[in-house]
Amino acid sequence: MERLKSLYQLQQLDNEESEIQARLSEIEALAGDSPALQQARLDLEQAEEQVKHWTLQQQDIELQAGSLKQKITESEQALYSGSTTNPKELSERQSELTSLKRRLENMEEELLEAMIEREEAEAISARAQTHLEQAESEWSKDQQDLLSEKESLQERLEKVTTGRDELVPGIPADDLRVYQNLRGSKGGSAVALIQGGICAGCGMEVPSARLARAGEKGLFFCGNCERILLPE
Repeated sequence: MERLKSLYQLQQLDNEESEIQARLSEIEALAGDSPALQQARLDLEQAEEQVKHWTLQQQDIELQAGSLKQKITESEQALYSGSTTNPKELSERQSELTSLKRRLENMEEELLEAMIEREEAEAISARAQTHLEQAESEWSKDQQDLLSEKESLQERLEKVTTGRDELVPGIPADDLRVYQNLRGSKGGSAVALIQGGICAGCGMEVPSARLARAGEKGLFFCGNCERILLPE
């Protein structure tokens, strides 16, 4: 019976070790920037690009508008200074002045639109910055939690490894070989408990006659799933 108990204890340690290793691999995969953090940075970058675009657009229109206002001033001075008396030339200057003022009106509308777009882009950028800061804060906390969990798992893994190293030398080599083969073919479940006369591994009933001889000589196997059986 002690041989069966040792194999069952070994299985518990091996299963726990597998679970710990699997979780450590998950934690390793979660290290670094999260998708949410990457997206938040991308959103901010795009928002800042829009701010830059509309700021430059506004500045360009302002420069053009300033140059146009200068031309209008010069045209008005030439028109109303009295230096030009020719009716045809006066008419041409008046038409030019009207055209310049119309262009200025259109440009001022474009400038207003650019200013509105810039302000909206700045508001989006500010929200994106806030969202990024929140994402960074959450990411930092998650990383700290994962680091703490990783350290705890590594400590537990050391204890499991130590327990396994102490247990294995006391298990007969033949028993260990059978256990390893079954563990590989039975999805990690080489040893099953007998609960209420039922094999916990496959759910089949263990005949009472066979159950009475459990552990008398060597290992005891389920007649259905062939797992090593351990009476509860």
